[in-house]
Amino acid sequence: MSIRGRAARRAVLAVGALSRRLGLGSGSTVGGRVGILIDPGLLGHLSAGRLVALVSGTNGKTTTTRLLAEALGGPSAVATSTAGANMPAGLVSALAASPPGAPSVLEVDEGYLAQVADAVAARVVVLLNLSRDQLDRVGEVRMVASRWRALLARTAATVVANCDDPLVTWAAEPAADVVWVAAGGRWSDDARQCPACGGRVAFDHARPTPSFRASGGHEGASGDWSCTCGLRRPEPAAAVEDGRLVVDGRALPLTLALPGRFNQGNAAMAAVAAGALGIELDRALAAMSGVVEVAGRYSEALDGEVRARLLLAKNPAGWSELIELLSAGSGPVVLGINAREADGRDPSWLWDVPFERLTHRLAVASGDRRLDLAVRLRHAGVTHLVVADQVAALHAPGAPQLDYVGNYTAFQELRRLLARRASAGGGPGSAAGRGGLAGDGGPGPRHLAEQAAPPPAPARRAGARRGSRQADLSIVVVHPDLLGTYGDSGNGRVLANRAAWRGIAVELVLAPSDEPLPASGDLYCLGGGEDGPQSRSATLLADSPLPEAVGRGAVVLAVCAGFQIIGSAFPGPGETPQPGLGLVDAETVRGPGRRAVGEALVRPGPEAESLGVTEMLTGFENHAGVTRLGPGVAPLGQVVRGVGNDPGGDRRSPAAARVDGCVAGHVVGTYLHGPVLARNPALADALLALATGAALRPLADEEEAALRDERLIGVAPPRRTGRRRALRVG
Repeated sequence: MSIRGRAARRAVLAVGALSRRLGLGSGSTVGGRVGILIDPGLLGHLSAGRLVALVSGTNGKTTTTRLLAEALGGPSAVATSTAGANMPAGLVSALAASPPGAPSVLEVDEGYLAQVADAVAARVVVLLNLSRDQLDRVGEVRMVASRWRALLARTAATVVANCDDPLVTWAAEPAADVVWVAAGGRWSDDARQCPACGGRVAFDHARPTPSFRASGGHEGASGDWSCTCGLRRPEPAAAVEDGRLVVDGRALPLTLALPGRFNQGNAAMAAVAAGALGIELDRALAAMSGVVEVAGRYSEALDGEVRARLLLAKNPAGWSELIELLSAGSGPVVLGINAREADGRDPSWLWDVPFERLTHRLAVASGDRRLDLAVRLRHAGVTHLVVADQVAALHAPGAPQLDYVGNYTAFQELRRLLARRASAGGGPGSAAGRGGLAGDGGPGPRHLAEQAAPPPAPARRAGARRGSRQADLSIVVVHPDLLGTYGDSGNGRVLANRAAWRGIAVELVLAPSDEPLPASGDLYCLGGGEDGPQSRSATLLADSPLPEAVGRGAVVLAVCAGFQIIGSAFPGPGETPQPGLGLVDAETVRGPGRRAVGEALVRPGPEAESLGVTEMLTGFENHAGVTRLGPGVAPLGQVVRGVGNDPGGDRRSPAAARVDGCVAGHVVGTYLHGPVLARNPALADALLALATGAALRPLADEEEAALRDERLIGVAPPRRTGRRRALRVG
């Protein structure tokens, strides 16, 4: 190594040690950043001459990395980041802290895989899965798959790939040496559209409806899958079957201390990777069997008289796997949700998690975004408490044992709090008290069953036989498999529940892209999606009964990609303008600058006010389109905070010129996610009133009001919000 490289390595170790000594963190990242500043090629220099395995994917990276490290001798004998620091700076820190020449098992963020793989000479690359995650800062999932495919076409490494994931399979196809593993996976929502041709991928065990349906059930996506273009599930060299790893005619038991079917899949991937590195499968599996926790995941924590099993999930795919595990239990479950940079700022994904499967368990919503979660749980029919402080949330149910599930920063925060309390000899609860909806000075936690709404409205798939009860209102979620990337399918659930809670006989119809769109809907919901799925949805809808339904008076809510589709044109593949449905006079072009990403506030315009929407609208925008409204189309409202229809408008235009969405008769468009109707029930009721032609009685929207107030206080500039308003806690 060069003099610069050696100096950089010493700086990595010194800065990391200083960070730990000062209590600023683990030092697993900051030292690496300093080292890379001194020597930009440090990652390649530190990995030279080592046996290197890279592990990447959206879910399971940290666990699979730990299991593979155990198979190679354990974390003390292997260069690896036990803290899960998976970007270049964290990998540099892990390599610098290990003995020169020690084998390396490196967890790599999926967005950085190409950069890392080009810098190190990996022997094995393990590809677990690809699904949506942190969409406000990470590319959409097909963009990541495309970058993987370009990388794997030039790699000399052995690629161990999960062939149950179509996106992973397509990405790994060009690799010269691939070992296919049928590791399973229950989440398939992001792989319904073929990455090769844009067609429909058919799964033989596909879930019959999206994950937000009333029953919340999942049948999983394991098994054969194929597309008419020829992309199909390869014949696996190894597979997980009935708790065993089947490979080369042998059935080896997957005896793990870690819970869940998903961890059997992680272990299978790690074992096959170990085999590619020369380790016998029996030996690898035996080493993995002793792992009882991974960076705090699956561990048990004792705080006072409460014992909690700690689980982590970061996105809909990970949460869906854990919901399956939790559905078998019966005690309380505490759910911690934050929306910080490491989590992704937009928690709309909560509406893609099947919380309906927890109706038999008491839930406690906690963390920074507990109010978003509380509204989601209300619509799932889950009895719940709302407690701001996470430690207090553990004690709120009064149960001696429970499960805790948090997303990334919520999970890490709780671990730090519990560690401090343990070292200080703290007792039950916390200084913050038990809290209420607002968390500070509010009433104690309470079961919301006292004011619980009726059970959620049932959903049916388009084409399924309708029951004997004739619905007065039909709500259709349009192409949730293509336009469900940002949780917008939850708008249909919100509308159906708010109708059912008022005694309106309602049916919620989920209309995937492979079935005819119902012509008899009263209210149609279109959501956001990636460019390819958006284009396919528009093509299918051009020959659908949707325009005729609008002509007879049906109501339409179109969000983000759906908003662009209902206009006259939008950017199609290769930036070629693609015709829209022409339901409104609006045209979308690709914006010249950065994407519009962040919280937004919209003051309703005159057309929205005429529908009964008078309160400020809140939401989260994430788009790159510039949508120009025709002279006869009114905007939904004026943008107070954010960008709206023109991503360049926040710099080039005065505030008065920035608008969001549109209102044209019974058609409403917007760029607001959230989902927008969960965060703005007044807009939901305005759409229901349009569809039913009836006045609606008020609902007890305590949690929705608290969520809306929180977003207004936390997002709106002080000069526009005026005096801070107290949250309504009843």
